Amino acid sequence: MDRYGIVYMGSKEKILNLIDYIFEREQEKEYIIDLFTGGFAVSGYALMTTKYKVIANDLNPDMINLYREIFAGGKEFDKKKNVWVNRKLFNDIRDYPQEYPSWYVGFVLNNYSFGCNQKDYLYAADLEENKHAIHEAIVNNDYTLLNAIPLFNGFYEHFIKHHYIANALYAPNNGKRVVFMERLKSFINTFENKDIIKHKELLRCEQIEHLTHAEHVDGLKQYIKHNERLFLYNQDWKSCYNNLPKNILDKAVIYCDPPYQDTKQYRVGKGFDYPDFWDWFRNCPVSVYVSSYSSPPDIKPLNFEMKKQLLDNGKRFDNTKTKKTVSENLYWNGKGKVSNTLLDMLFGK
Repeated sequence: MDRYGIVYMGSKEKILNLIDYIFEREQEKEYIIDLFTGGFAVSGYALMTTKYKVIANDLNPDMINLYREIFAGGKEFDKKKNVWVNRKLFNDIRDYPQEYPSWYVGFVLNNYSFGCNQKDYLYAADLEENKHAIHEAIVNNDYTLLNAIPLFNGFYEHFIKHHYIANALYAPNNGKRVVFMERLKSFINTFENKDIIKHKELLRCEQIEHLTHAEHVDGLKQYIKHNERLFLYNQDWKSCYNNLPKNILDKAVIYCDPPYQDTKQYRVGKGFDYPDFWDWFRNCPVSVYVSSYSSPPDIKPLNFEMKKQLLDNGKRFDNTKTKKTVSENLYWNGKGKVSNTLLDMLFGK
């Protein structure tokens, strides 16, 4: 499956079929305005599959500056993308972001945080040493740390040493990480029936999330060839809308993915004014679509298709009673001229 954007809390990659519906309805428009671009999935999808000029806005300056760094060629990013970030450095970047380049703050806080919440370090304290050792083995072919950890005794000798990846160079998306982790899984399975405790401990090492995330960020370079159609903004959503000239708004469709109510909040942009947003939605003269789990009673969703999303209460280790399943809906403010689609004809929207 093609990937669009990066791994991000609340990414819209799973509902791109609904985004296709918007693009089909609004095919006569020249611009798409992505007011809450977040992980860049919708903006990236628009760049790759349509002729829209894309205005991507987000309140988080660090994420917008990360995108600017990548779309400028990513020279500084390339120097740091595969350098291990430990808990101490993560916390320092989170607490003193002004001491670091803004794009690097965005990269580290998103890629090395639990659930991409940009607040809590990705790995549990007792796992950090193991994850670091695997990182060094994959990225630098350095097995010193890995071979010094008793949990991995025999892994290098029997599963890596005589395999081609023992000395293969690591580059994003070249498959080395995947092959390495497959070898590790084979090693883990040897303990399934003979050492249950070791098997369970090794299972916690099966994913190296930060490298997966970094590969997705590196994948943003595919959009460089579309730079002439991309315009990045770092403003409050309403300021971005108000500052756009009428000649653009007259030829635009707006897509909004605001912070969802009663869910985990982003590091930037707390205290979102939902009544003001929905009042703007009702009265905006431009065609506006919103992804949301809920809306005021007078605003009805386009209910022909919904995405099921598992929500939690924001507690890291709570996997049971406080979980709930809700439906994500797509809302349209009914403004502007749209093209009739098959879904419109089938469901009378």
